[in-house]
Amino acid sequence: MRGGIVLLAKACLLLGCIRLAAADASCEDASLLQVPKIGEDAIRKHRITTETFLGMVAAALIFLTWEFFWGSRKYNEEVSTAPRGLSDRWWLVIMSAMIQVVSGSVYAMGAWQNDLRDSLEISMTSATIIGAMTFMGNLAGFLGGMMFDRYGPKSAVCLGSCCLSIGYCLIGVALVSGLGKELKVLLASLGSLLAGYSSVSLLDNITCMACSISFPQNRAAAVGYLKAVLATAGGLWALLWVQVFRNRFGLVPFMAISAIAPFVVGVTSLSSIKVLPPHCREPLKDRGEIARALTLVFLLTVLTCFDVWAGYEYAKGLGASSWITGSIALALQMSPLLLLVTVRESSQASPSERICSPRNRSGLSFQTAFKGMDFWLLWACQFAVFGAGVATNQNLALILETTGHDSASSLGVALFALTSALSRIVVGILSDKYQAYFTRFHWLTAGAFCAMIGQFLVSLMDLTGIMTGTCLMGLSFGSFYTIIVPMVNEMYGNLEFGKMWGAQMSSQAAAALLIVCHLMPMVYRNAAGGKDVCQGPGCYRPSFLLLTVLNAVGLASALALQVRNSESLPVTRLVTETKSLGFSS
Repeated sequence: MRGGIVLLAKACLLLGCIRLAAADASCEDASLLQVPKIGEDAIRKHRITTETFLGMVAAALIFLTWEFFWGSRKYNEEVSTAPRGLSDRWWLVIMSAMIQVVSGSVYAMGAWQNDLRDSLEISMTSATIIGAMTFMGNLAGFLGGMMFDRYGPKSAVCLGSCCLSIGYCLIGVALVSGLGKELKVLLASLGSLLAGYSSVSLLDNITCMACSISFPQNRAAAVGYLKAVLATAGGLWALLWVQVFRNRFGLVPFMAISAIAPFVVGVTSLSSIKVLPPHCREPLKDRGEIARALTLVFLLTVLTCFDVWAGYEYAKGLGASSWITGSIALALQMSPLLLLVTVRESSQASPSERICSPRNRSGLSFQTAFKGMDFWLLWACQFAVFGAGVATNQNLALILETTGHDSASSLGVALFALTSALSRIVVGILSDKYQAYFTRFHWLTAGAFCAMIGQFLVSLMDLTGIMTGTCLMGLSFGSFYTIIVPMVNEMYGNLEFGKMWGAQMSSQAAAALLIVCHLMPMVYRNAAGGKDVCQGPGCYRPSFLLLTVLNAVGLASALALQVRNSESLPVTRLVTETKSLGFSS
């Protein structure tokens, strides 16, 4: 079987690293069971030096050079010429899910941001800047999309996995080196930028686009599954940090594991990441395929509930930090690899079906789409929903603190995570199955409406309103990012799908910069009146009232999109207008 032993060994590799590290630590020095010290003593205990991280960087660069120069020919085609048959479908989905697992590590940065601040001995402002850099790379998200359009998904995943590894290595160098404080902040910021950009624009987006094209009759279901894996992966990495690494090994070994994982997963998944040929793009038919799909959903649901339970127990002080809890979560996250053992080769493709050149795609050009009204209506809707969701999730602890309900913060985060993850799968399946009755544009409008109502309920600043609004924001956030990828694909075709989706993703960076980094802190500081901690509903109410208005604009944009595309999509409408008028409207 195609590298099955190597792929299934990845889970054992990561579990073994954690278990071996635990055994070595307990034998060498019992003090490592305590919170690690900051400074040279902690670095010596880790036995991870600057040279260690630089060696990882060198390995990633050597592999990247080898793949792009020696093996550049294979990136001229999106599918392998080897006759694999329909089994490629499951290798693509499951290995894309493994890519999402390592990609989700950047979403756990908030769990160790305070430890990064203490280790580098910097201010919270500097730590916030380092964290915010993960979003800034999305401003150039179209570059990853251009690579997808020109060379296919393999090249982008190869580059993304190496860059994600290098990004964590740079943060690791900042932690263990003897450089000055300013250089450490610069290195950590550069690492955060590189990790954030590669995670979103070169891994998450690429695998979702490849699956959207490869499964035209199940676009939203496939993308929804991958997005749900991404959501649970963020919880997994946060769980590994608090349960395994924080009190035993510290941040430096965690950065090392975070750098090793994407490199190993990226290297072993390359042969499976492709856009499938036409003969593989059929809906689920036999019982075996349906059983595998149901198993994937079941395993993901179990993992979601386990992550929420473990996080809630730990936050409430009811559960002790344990490597066993983290290992169970990791095993559940990697368990879909076991399904590959059940996959068998079926029909073989004819030579004409094996090759699907990027140049043979159909659809609108990016320039034509960029000039159209639909593109900007979708951009505005995404700006509102993403900005509102991130603003709620990242500030939930502070929001509840100002209202005197500090202890409810873990419950709020758990509710957001649970509703966001499960809605991705449910909405993906329903939007494919009942598209004739309730189109993706209707789902987009429903998500925008939930976001607006959720923001208004949070602005009430009472416990019931905050929790209800958080649930609605989770539903909106999850469903929106399940729908929007196949929607862009269907609206504009495959010709320059990557560039269009990458340009749409720039709205996320803009929303993070304007809302999370400026609006929320400014309102909080003004309400605090010079004090360190603000108390009372007025601390955040103006922010969420403004976000309610913003999401009303997003809802109006979604309704306008629904009306404009009720009878025809831009991929057909704008082509006709371009031919008759010479420009798009």
